[in-house]
Amino acid sequence: MRKSVPVAFALFVACLAVTGSYLDVARAHSAGDPPLFVPWSRIGNIALGEPRARVEREYGAVGHGFHVVQRYGKNVQGYYWLHNSRVLVTFYGDRVGEIEFGTPYYRTKSGFGVGSKIPLGPCHKTAAWKCEHRWHGFVWNEWIRDQPCSCWTKAGLGKESLPLTTAKFEQPWFFIYIHHGRVDGFYFALKFVD
Repeated sequence: MRKSVPVAFALFVACLAVTGSYLDVARAHSAGDPPLFVPWSRIGNIALGEPRARVEREYGAVGHGFHVVQRYGKNVQGYYWLHNSRVLVTFYGDRVGEIEFGTPYYRTKSGFGVGSKIPLGPCHKTAAWKCEHRWHGFVWNEWIRDQPCSCWTKAGLGKESLPLTTAKFEQPWFFIYIHHGRVDGFYFALKFVD
């Protein structure tokens, strides 16, 4: 019994050291991460199209802050643990191709971000639908209308969304997910394929 107490204590101290070093790495990576959100292209120091090497210098490479979820071809999808949340990043080869996040840490200059409300606004009649809601170029629940995503969606880089069809895949797409009337998360992709 007496021998097991020192062993248990040593194990406890080792666990604290590992946990402490993990938290130190997480704090170091998030300390230089500004709360910046530039709609629909950047959060913190991670931007669509940015070189992978720069993001890895700022936030960490595989095994040093970047946790791989899957690989397909030259693409690597994973996440950084930032501000008590996963920030998903997909590298298309040597560039940032996708960003997804649900932390309220990142905000625009006006304060918009996770937790904000987006007004549904009036109906707009279109050739395809008798009621379409729009907000800053995004359209409400247009992607796969028979299975609403509870999201605002925009395809393309123009002021208004391109038609949300499979013909617009391989173009930039942007999603704003809503839960209980408030923004729950964002997804930006240089090329979207569902």
